Amino acid sequence: SNVFNPEKIKGCYDDYLLDTIDGDEERRPHGSNIVVGVDIGKSVNSTVISAWSLDKDDVGNIARLIYIEEINARTGGHDIPYQRQRIMDVTNHLRANRLIVDCTGIGGAIEQDLRVACVPKSIHFMAFIFTGGPKGTKTQVYRDYVSFVQQGQIRVPNPDKLEPNEAKLMKRWLRQHIDLEYVMDIANKTEKISAPDTKHDDYCDSSVMAIHAALSMLPAEGTFASVSVDNKSRYSSANLGKTRGGIGMMVSRPRRNKIKKHRLSGI
Repeated sequence: SNVFNPEKIKGCYDDYLLDTIDGDEERRPHGSNIVVGVDIGKSVNSTVISAWSLDKDDVGNIARLIYIEEINARTGGHDIPYQRQRIMDVTNHLRANRLIVDCTGIGGAIEQDLRVACVPKSIHFMAFIFTGGPKGTKTQVYRDYVSFVQQGQIRVPNPDKLEPNEAKLMKRWLRQHIDLEYVMDIANKTEKISAPDTKHDDYCDSSVMAIHAALSMLPAEGTFASVSVDNKSRYSSANLGKTRGGIGMMVSRPRRNKIKKHRLSGI
């Protein structure tokens, strides 16, 4: 019933260091697109902020975890103003292109504030709504996530190469991904993705949203200018007046048949 294969998840390890935002250290070079994903904590859960960089590799586009942080009762709890400020501090420091936030429940309380805060920096803000069930958005984005892991498109730092505090965060990231499972909802007779009882999926949800925005969507500066329209799907002026199924189509040209008026003949 596990969502992720433990060996595949461990296969995402790569030897590099995470970014820091509270020191004087300069940001290490990354790809041009950086996405910050935030899972807002509910009740006893933590708020997790993860930042992913869109890079190029032998396999093509890859998402690389460059920053991760957990806000819990000891580091700010559920203080909404503190969380809002911390989210924007991380996003601005990393010069992220996108900020995607879980606004399903309590996240809706800070959605508007974050959206407004992103405007001066030209950051693309996205509110993500998790919906359950076999066809819900949560199931779909996790299926994509699993596919990216299997194809080698996810990179995360190896905990053995990190400082103790960062290694502890990455071990929690790994543990939650391994624990995540498919659960059958007996009442609704549907299958959903969630963490087992007494366990959490905050790191997973933060990651899946950011990876969805990084790998499954257009780049932040992308446009639709290159999209071509098939001319065959449009009606040209040559097709006007032709029939379809025996029923004449409406045309704008004048009709040839004119109404003839009868003259009055003399007696």
